[in-house]
Amino acid sequence: MDFDNIYEGQSCFIAGGSPVLLKENLNLLKRPGITVMSMNNTPSVVPTSIWIGGDKPQCYSPRILLDPKIMKFGMISDSRRAYEINGVKWQDCPNTYFFGISKNFTVSTLLKPHRDVVWWKNTFFMALQLAYRLGFRTVYLIGCQFKIERNRQYSYDMKLTEDQIKWNEKLYASTIANMKHLKPHFNDFGFNVISCTPESPLNEIYPTMSFNEAVDKSLESFPMEYDTDKCVHSSVFKAPKINKD
Repeated sequence: MDFDNIYEGQSCFIAGGSPVLLKENLNLLKRPGITVMSMNNTPSVVPTSIWIGGDKPQCYSPRILLDPKIMKFGMISDSRRAYEINGVKWQDCPNTYFFGISKNFTVSTLLKPHRDVVWWKNTFFMALQLAYRLGFRTVYLIGCQFKIERNRQYSYDMKLTEDQIKWNEKLYASTIANMKHLKPHFNDFGFNVISCTPESPLNEIYPTMSFNEAVDKSLESFPMEYDTDKCVHSSVFKAPKINKD
């Protein structure tokens, strides 16, 4: 399937799983005109239009994988596609698509056209690359704090072991380092990354905006009302009859 630029020139929110996400009025993301791409199990707390995950299907809630209204992207493999979710193979879940992966991207090539999607053992970079490939040119990062607390690691219910917490800490540190090097590359490709997550290390590298400001900005050129009273009936386009008498 060719999905390149189907959202050409649009903006979207990329939602990570940080607990700070729950401090925002997430109901604002239900407004028409807003697109949200959520990573991993974040759709359990955030209204989601597009989902991406780089892990095995066992890592995700069946409620997410079976939701027909969410466009879902997962890493391809025969064993993963054949895995059954409530009696349905992952490959047969509604509105679900699969991609190949490559480790050979660099901070200078991440957004260049390629058959595959980046795999740096981190769904975040996959989400950024997918957003660009789909045509989004401005992304607002929410729930992307890249910090982890011992008492609560995610905005959704999931408890990590101490070793898993330490692994995440290393992953977050490498993410920030890569994001620093990626900024010139993003600038060259006209890809605007804006951090809307309080106390994120990215706030020292990328432009920032509050969550509410980002919602307003994303909707500034979108009609605020349906205005159906101004729509005309199709009969007005009917060619007038010519009287030959």
